[in-house]
This record gives sequence, structure tokens and C-alpha cells, in this order.
Amino acid sequence: MKKNLSVLELQNSIWPEQLKSALGENLISAFVHGDCLMEGFNSMEKPWTVSFILKDNSNQSLDALRTLLPKAKKENLEFRYFFTLKEIQTSEDVYPLEFLHIASRNETIAGQQPLPGYKPNLEKLRLECERELRGFLIRLRQSFIYLKEDRNPLGFFVRANETMLPIMYGVYYLQHGNYPNCHQQIFDAFPTLMTPASSRDEKLFLESVNNYISTVTEIVNLVDTMEVK
Repeated sequence: MKKNLSVLELQNSIWPEQLKSALGENLISAFVHGDCLMEGFNSMEKPWTVSFILKDNSNQSLDALRTLLPKAKKENLEFRYFFTLKEIQTSEDVYPLEFLHIASRNETIAGQQPLPGYKPNLEKLRLECERELRGFLIRLRQSFIYLKEDRNPLGFFVRANETMLPIMYGVYYLQHGNYPNCHQQIFDAFPTLMTPASSRDEKLFLESVNNYISTVTEIVNLVDTMEVK
């Protein structure tokens, strides 16, 4: 069975009608979001992530999607999150970064656009970014200790940025009031977050790692002292 290799293929496939048919009036929005809309996504290696906003997300209401799972797997789709509008409203103080990502980078598959006009509470967003960054910094120091056991040294930067960049989109929003168009806007502001060129010079490599960790530390302190309204 043919895999969907682009959002346009997915939108023009039978999936919009299948989701509408399965969920009926319970469906508010079905949309693609997350890493699959970011730079570097390869639809041959990873699935399209589809999430839902529903009137009711009880187990009974979701059972209608179970029959679609085998077909979804074959066609490179993964059903991920199932929200109600009430859940979003009551969770906004906990997950403003996640909702900012959904509202700013999504493609509608069926129903309405998700979270139109959404604007996060800036203080809640700042707190979540700070919390995520502090946890990330702890894990970075652990990764530093095990650097010599990594067969691919540049993997340190690749893995780190998989976690760091989504948080930095929130930090950028706090600084500038708008969502970044691409990773390069983050790298322009913080060049040491970029993965360095491959080198056999161990001293140069360690310097890049130290600079990366120092930059993350500076960003933590920046977010900690931000005054937002």
C-alpha cells in the first residue's frame, strides 16, 4: 500500500473522509503537527503524526479509530494526541509550549484548523521553558561524561538539538513575540547551538561541546530573569 510522502498527498488521500466517517460529529479537528513539519523530516523513515480535537475523548469515543490503525501503519500515519477543547483550556497553564507549537505549525487533515488565534500566557510559557531547559542541562552534563563512549561524537549535538530546538522556539517567542519560521533563526541568535563540522581534532571538539553547554546555561539564566507580561 502506498505511503503518503507529503502533507499534500495526505490531504488529497482518502484519509480526511475516513476520519470524518469514523468520528462523525465528535470530530472538531484532525491535524498533522510536530517533528514531521520541521526541517529534516523524512517521511520514508518516520510517520506523519496526526492528533485530534474532539468533543468527547473517552475511551468509548476513540474506539472508532482502532479499526483504522492497521491501514494507518501501512500508509505511514500515527495517531498521537486526543484533546477536548475543555482539556486545552484547563491545561494551558501546564502545556503552553506544546499548544504554541500546535497552533503555529500545523496542517489540517479534517475538520477545523486547530487552536486558531491561540496566544500563550507568557509567564506560564516562560516557566515551562525554564523547567524544560533546566532538566535538559542536567542530562547534557551526563552526556558529557560519556562522550568518549560515543562512536559518533557529533551525535552529541544531533541528539541535544532534538530536545533543545523545540524549547528554543518557545524562548524565541518570549523574546520576539512571534514564532520562528525555521531553525536558522535560532542558530542566528545562538550560533554555538549549531552542529559543528566534523573534525578529528579532539581539543576542538571538546571546545564545541563546552561552548554548547555554556550557551545552554546562559539561556537558562536568560529565561530565569525574563520579565514578561
